[in-house]
Amino acid sequence: MQLINSEKRTQVSLFSFIDLLFLLVAFLVLVIFFMQIRKSAAEVELEKVQQKLSVVEEKKSAIEDTLTRFAPVIEQFTIQKKKEIEKRQAMAAREIRKRRRTTVKLNYNVDAVGKIIYGGKSYTLERFKSEVVEKLRKEHWIAFRAYAEPETPFGTVVNFRAALLSGSGEFDTYWDNLTSNK
Repeated sequence: MQLINSEKRTQVSLFSFIDLLFLLVAFLVLVIFFMQIRKSAAEVELEKVQQKLSVVEEKKSAIEDTLTRFAPVIEQFTIQKKKEIEKRQAMAAREIRKRRRTTVKLNYNVDAVGKIIYGGKSYTLERFKSEVVEKLRKEHWIAFRAYAEPETPFGTVVNFRAALLSGSGEFDTYWDNLTSNK
């Protein structure tokens, strides 16, 4: 009788082993199934990303083409904008300098031979500019007012005024008078 009991035990342990083996195989099949589902989902996502990437690449190349076509216009616009900003800054700096300085009226005469008479002395244009005008400009804004006799060529007076004002940032509201300074 003992023989029968030992056979039953072997069969019971064999059934439990087969059940355990079946459960293990079923678990592995489920793991493989879920891994396959995740792999296919990842492949679908990868395809979507690749499609989006191709669309982005097409748009990027279209944008680059447009930028290369409009690069000269954009560059010109940028240069013009910089010039405008520099001009505004220069005007603002000029206004600040103008507010800080006082304005001095510089009355001078131009004679018929092309000499400038100021303070009882006769000057050439360059000497007048260096000795009188440059010294005054260090501390003041200058409002020029030139006087000349009617026989003095008007062009000479205008040219002297232009030479004295060139590069100074000053402007003048006075007109040259073709009369004597009396």
